[in-house]
Amino acid sequence: MAKPEYDRAMYRLTTIICRLNVGEALEVKDLAAEFGVSPRTIQKDLNERLSHLPIERREADGRYHFINAYRLRGTSDPDAALVADLIAAMITNVDTEYTKIADKLLKGRSFSTSGFLFHLNLEDVSNYSNLFRLLNQAVALRQQVGFSYRNNRNETKKYTVHPYRLANLKGFWYLLACDLANGRLKSFYLKKITAPIIHPGNYKVDDSVVEELENFTDAIFSPWVCEECQNVKLKISGAARIYLERNLPASLTIESEDCKNLLVTMLYYADNEVLALVKQWLPDIMIIDNQSLTKQLQAELDQYHRQCCPNGV
Repeated sequence: MAKPEYDRAMYRLTTIICRLNVGEALEVKDLAAEFGVSPRTIQKDLNERLSHLPIERREADGRYHFINAYRLRGTSDPDAALVADLIAAMITNVDTEYTKIADKLLKGRSFSTSGFLFHLNLEDVSNYSNLFRLLNQAVALRQQVGFSYRNNRNETKKYTVHPYRLANLKGFWYLLACDLANGRLKSFYLKKITAPIIHPGNYKVDDSVVEELENFTDAIFSPWVCEECQNVKLKISGAARIYLERNLPASLTIESEDCKNLLVTMLYYADNEVLALVKQWLPDIMIIDNQSLTKQLQAELDQYHRQCCPNGV
């Protein structure tokens, strides 16, 4: 399920507030590029959605900041307090240690009695906090990064990239970056990145990459890595056809149809994505052009049968 637009806006607003609260002066175009939205959206955030906070625009450079060294500490503004509580509750889902930092930055009080409970199913990054911070810095400062990456086939390859976002897709953390080898925007699962190296200097933002990020949605069936995407043809009938034709996932493309069957092409990243879909709708979906996947499916079904019927009944 795609993350609601409300969640995206809340994440953006809370991040902006956190930065203002530690004394940063923010530029509209930089925020727009970082969050993959238009400058007009950021202007609306600052001038309307956060209008209850003492934010002003500096005449000298056009940046926005809190006036008179204002900080969110014990403010009587109920909306500001609500936002601060939301920030702390969501941060706990990323790393419990971050809650202590939120306590210091936001209001100087414990959030253990917060009225919010989130089950965001965000992957814990506490064991990868150094990598998380390093990549976040590279994104913020537009620094080129090199690293080794192990793909789903257990192959390790070296990449040099321009990092654009740290993204949470379906609960898992990814680096969205432009691969310099072919100029494509790709996703890299954070926990498969090793031996990162930050290169000196800053890269120039590619407007076409920013545009692609603006149109990006995690409604896709799986995060994309262009060179690793594969296709398989499936024949769909019965109840599966009725449901999937009305609720077609982004990973499926209808190639042809008749009165009984749909012939579709499925774009997938890992074999389990195909197998999970087929097993969900057995016997109404058939793999028709990939013997390897068919053998994997048969092996799993045979194992299941042996476990359920050890005596062969």
